[in-house]
Order: sequence, then structure tokens, then C-alpha cells
Amino acid sequence: MAFAESRGVVYSGHVGAEQAVRLLVAFLYFALVSATSPGAEAEPPAMAGSIDLSKAAQWFGEFDDLCKRDGGALWGVSFCGPMLLVDPGTRAIVANRADAQNALAPRAGVFVGQLPAGLPIANTAVEWQGTRWTMILWGALSDRQRPRLSLMGHESFHRLQPQLGLEAPGELNDHLDTAQGRFWLQMEWNALQQALLAEGEARGAAVADALAFRAARRARFPRAAEREIALEIHEGLGEYSGRRLVGYSPDEIVKISNARREDDSGLVRSFAYVSGPLYGFLLDAASDGWRKQVTPRTDLGQLLAASMKIDPDAIASRLADVEQRSAAYGGPALRIAEDEREAKRQAQIAAWRAALVDGPVLIVDLKSVTAGSFDPGKVYPFGEKQTVYTTRELEGEWGVLRIEDGAILEDGNTAEGHVSLSGAAPDALQGRGFTLSLADGWHVVPAQRAGDLRVVKK
Repeated sequence: MAFAESRGVVYSGHVGAEQAVRLLVAFLYFALVSATSPGAEAEPPAMAGSIDLSKAAQWFGEFDDLCKRDGGALWGVSFCGPMLLVDPGTRAIVANRADAQNALAPRAGVFVGQLPAGLPIANTAVEWQGTRWTMILWGALSDRQRPRLSLMGHESFHRLQPQLGLEAPGELNDHLDTAQGRFWLQMEWNALQQALLAEGEARGAAVADALAFRAARRARFPRAAEREIALEIHEGLGEYSGRRLVGYSPDEIVKISNARREDDSGLVRSFAYVSGPLYGFLLDAASDGWRKQVTPRTDLGQLLAASMKIDPDAIASRLADVEQRSAAYGGPALRIAEDEREAKRQAQIAAWRAALVDGPVLIVDLKSVTAGSFDPGKVYPFGEKQTVYTTRELEGEWGVLRIEDGAILEDGNTAEGHVSLSGAAPDALQGRGFTLSLADGWHVVPAQRAGDLRVVKK
């Protein structure tokens, strides 16, 4: 039986070839009329920059429902609160509530406005208009509900940190870009993942191994403990909170941890996104009240050992033969992989030195930077107070510099950023992995060293 429907007209039954042609023509005519008649086209979505207001309102509502279900159970305070979604290209913002100074206008169930120049744009918490907001880049939010709500929970935790007394600013963990640092960190993760999937004595044994690997790493690097603790509290607990709010299972946490490990080539700024949920979910299984004990200087490993009543002697005995114990967690293969990576790292540092120190560079002033963003998995220590970012965006008085699959050396000693001019356009506004958009009144001029250029005010 042939069947076609258009605008309420139904054709059915057995038809001959000539009649079938007539029916097809009629069907196409009605389809054309439907597509071109007034009112037939769907209304375009209301937008603020690239932000779909209808979608934003829906996502705000979903997160509001989530944190209301939590009811303050996780940290003793509600995750519901002021939130801004930002289009970094246009600085358009969409909020879930009005601001105290009426800078935001109600529209389509949300509040829209423009983020003023100079206010940093990032996934973070920000003070604006007398209110502490959760800020999230629109493009960072997944169309998949659970990852999206998890990110919203993570960034909301940052808004709550002062209230919780858990602000923990810290330094880069440079030692986690070395072969030894990376090896023992991943041994710790492997053991924690095994523990999360085990029960009873097997879980306790795996946690004891993880803590021995943790101790082995920290014994090799002075100040490693305090540097790691700061980021585990600041970002690790944020990542844990987002995952816990959404209701991920231990199995899912292990899968997410593995996926994150595959994506991140640099660990100095991103390791806590793995460590935090692993420790947090193991602590949840061991103690109902552990979160009330956390301070900015709490060692989550020590807290887990105390909560699980793991004898310090058991950790010490494992530390004595830690190399042998690593074999049960994939140590030999990982050691080979990390040695190979270390050789590549040294070659990469040499290449960056040739391009970003010895070769001709474009120089920007970091002191005048007003906003910036980066991928925490693409941050690499280079020298004393020097860092290379391979994905980066900086907004300053001089304009906007974007690095994508390129490199910028940011020197904390001189407050300057360097990008290579090798292969750059004659006007130096774009090159290998970078583009520079100059603000009005700024231009590029020769710098002190021959071949270098500097962005300066006219």
C-alpha cells in the first residue's frame, strides 16, 4: 500500500503509474507550499552572542533541580546560586538571575547583558556587580546532560569555596612533568582505581599501595606535598563535587579517569581532576563525615588512611619495596613509556628554546592582560617562573592573542609573553599556531633585539 501525508491530505490504495505521478506532483506542491507559506518556518532561537537563550534557560532549570535535590547534603550549603554563561567571542552573558545594579535585562526566561572589558573570562568564580557568580564558557557545556551538570557543579563549588573555607591557591606542580613524577603519580592512580573497584581487604591493600606510591613520589621532590595538596583541594574537590552531585558510580569514575588520562598530555595543572574524584569517592565509602574535616591543607591521602584505619606500618613496609610492588599495577610498561616521553620532552624543550628564546619572537606585555583562558592539560614548565602553554587565549589592553596548537612562553621574571615569528605573516598578526588582533591605538614595532617585535601603544 502506498501512503503519503501532507497538510492533512491522505493518499492511500493501489494506483496506476499515471495517477502515481499526479499524486507525487501534488505531494511535492503541498510540500513546497508548506515550506514557503508565511508562518511555516520555525522562529529562529533567541540568542545572546552564540548562546541559545531557550537552551540556557532549560540548562539553568536542570541544574537548579539537581542542587535542590542535594539540599545541602554534600557540603552543608546549597549549590544553587548566581551563574553566568559567557560567549568569550562577543562577551555576551546570560544569567540565571538579575544583578543588583540592573546591568542585566530579562529576556526569554533568563537575564542577558554584556560582560565589561577587563573582567576575566574563564570557567571559575568571579565577583561582579557586588555578587559572587559562577562563570562558565558557553562552549564548555556539553549537550550531554550529565557531563554538563557535572561541570556546572564543579564551577559552583569554586563559588562556594570562600564560604566553605576551602580556598587553596597554589603553584604549578613542575615535578609532574618529569619521568619520575609522572610515573609514581600514575602508579598511585592505578592503585586507587583498583581500590575503587574492589571491596574489603582487597580495597584496603590497594589503597595502602597507592599511598606508598604517593610517598615514593613525594620523597623524590621537595615541596611536592604542599604543591599537590593545594591543587587537590582547589580543583580536585571541585571535580569530585560535580561528579558526586550528578550521581556517578565508582565504575563510571574509573572510566572517566581513564579517559581524562588519555586526553591530558601535561599533568602539572590537571592531575587533580583525576586524583580528586578517586580520593573523594573512596572517602565517601569509608566515612560519612570526612568533608567536615577538610581544610585547605588537608592531605586527602592521610585522611583516607585514617578513615580506612590503614596502619602506617603497612604503608612503610610497602614503601621499602615500592619498585617491586609497582609491577602489579603495570609499572614496567609504564616505565618504558615514560622514559620515551622524557626523551621527547627534552627534545621539545630544546625546540621551544630555539623558537621562543633564541629565535625571533613577538613580545606582548603580560602586566596589561585583563583576561585569559587555557587548557589545564596543555601547560608545561620551562624554566624558573617560566611556563609554555600550547593552547591559550590572552586579552589585554593591546588586544587578543590566541594560541591553538602553537606555543607561548610566559615569563614570570619579565612579565612578558613570547610567540615565535618563524613563518609568521609580515605584519606579525598571525603565525604558526597564533593569531593576534590588535586593539585600536596599538601596533607592532621592532624590539631591542634584532629580529624581535613588540606590541606597543602608538
